[in-house]
Amino acid sequence: MRRAAPLLAAALALPLTAAGCAADDRSILDADVLRVAIQADQPLIGWEGEDGEYEGYDVDTARYIADRLGKDIEWVPVLTADRETVLLEDRADITIASFSITQERKRHIDFAGPYMIAHQDLLVRADDTSITALADIEGRRLCSTRGSNVADRITVEHGVSAIPVEAEDSIDCLEMLIDGRVDVIATDDRILAGLAWQSGGQARLVGAGYSEERLGIGMQPGDTAGCEAINRAITDMYADGTAELLMQQWFAPAGMDLSSIPIPQFEGCE
Repeated sequence: MRRAAPLLAAALALPLTAAGCAADDRSILDADVLRVAIQADQPLIGWEGEDGEYEGYDVDTARYIADRLGKDIEWVPVLTADRETVLLEDRADITIASFSITQERKRHIDFAGPYMIAHQDLLVRADDTSITALADIEGRRLCSTRGSNVADRITVEHGVSAIPVEAEDSIDCLEMLIDGRVDVIATDDRILAGLAWQSGGQARLVGAGYSEERLGIGMQPGDTAGCEAINRAITDMYADGTAELLMQQWFAPAGMDLSSIPIPQFEGCE
């Protein structure tokens, strides 16, 4: 099984600073460099290739936005649990990392977008025919990454009590699935499609599609001008066909159904 290169340890071990935004009136539009937090453990979405370069749909989305804003990029690799923290500690300007927009998260940070609509799904071993729907994971070992709200949402919103197993990153979840330590992985279908591709045929998507996810771009609070500029870039990305092209490039090889690609409706910048 192919494994993505490890996250840069130095980037993840930066000293903590006082929580809270940096300068109150600062905007991402004021700097020449855009510090972009991305994940490097998600094949086809955000990961570090063998040449040391980051690649994937979220990475290309970040490059498109930065180009539209006339900015260079400084990459900040993060784990799922750190997607808010890097913003609040002023270690990144934006986070593009399979980041679902939720009311709880909006209490602490702002969001531009969404830049994509995804759906929650399930990934199981290729030879496991016992799981065909969300209800089938009752009492089964469910892997999700630290900092994800997937397991809680399955229990609270859908009333299915799986046994949660927490992993540090998506690749760890996949390895536990393949060797039998867990029975299922749950998260958005883009991530699972990448893991299925990474598994070399050892895992498959169930196709449960049980929840819609609005994937947004996390931002430090209060940057309305920067948020609006990002939204204009996302609009351009869909209008000029880049969004569909990138989806076909990254997700079609993994078997995702791309026959209908919804155009996100923005939350609005405050």
